[in-house]
Amino acid sequence: MSEMVETDISFPLDGDGFFRRECPFCHKEFKVLLEKDELVDFIQKHKDSFMIEPKEETMESDDVECSDIEFTCPYCGQRAPANHWWTQEQIAYIDIVIQNILAKTVNESLIRPLKRTFQRPSSGQVSIRFESKEMKYQEPWISPEETNDMKIFNLPCCQRKIKIEEDWLDIVYCFFCGFPHNKHKNGETNSK
Repeated sequence: MSEMVETDISFPLDGDGFFRRECPFCHKEFKVLLEKDELVDFIQKHKDSFMIEPKEETMESDDVECSDIEFTCPYCGQRAPANHWWTQEQIAYIDIVIQNILAKTVNESLIRPLKRTFQRPSSGQVSIRFESKEMKYQEPWISPEETNDMKIFNLPCCQRKIKIEEDWLDIVYCFFCGFPHNKHKNGETNSK
């Protein structure tokens, strides 16, 4: 018996609409600006990376799978699949949401029915005792507001914007195409 459970998960954006990411190699954080429909699509596609059981192939042959798309770290220039850029806080939040879904499923489908079954034996039957504790739920928490703690860097190659650390002075790689930008040659390209 296989049952698909889906839930909506939302992540905060900063005041300028940027979404926080973390490099899986250097572990530095940065932010990307995504259009609203692009952000919803991004989160929908990437939540599959947290599924316990692999999703059945339902994509059309001309669709590109999420794991085929790669992005580049603005700091170290390393490339990784699209579903590898979660921050530690985002991963912890998603893990708790998944644990709560699992706890609800186990409690409702296994523990509560077993308790009811063994609670009152019929006359003439042997009493079997069943003791169990329901799995506990945790309150999933992620900061409801994203801080504006970085500076905007324009990426002329893709006509996009990212936010990087205030004190970053090295080359900035485009998150989308990987093109290296020399901040000093191009001048300071941070603007709002």
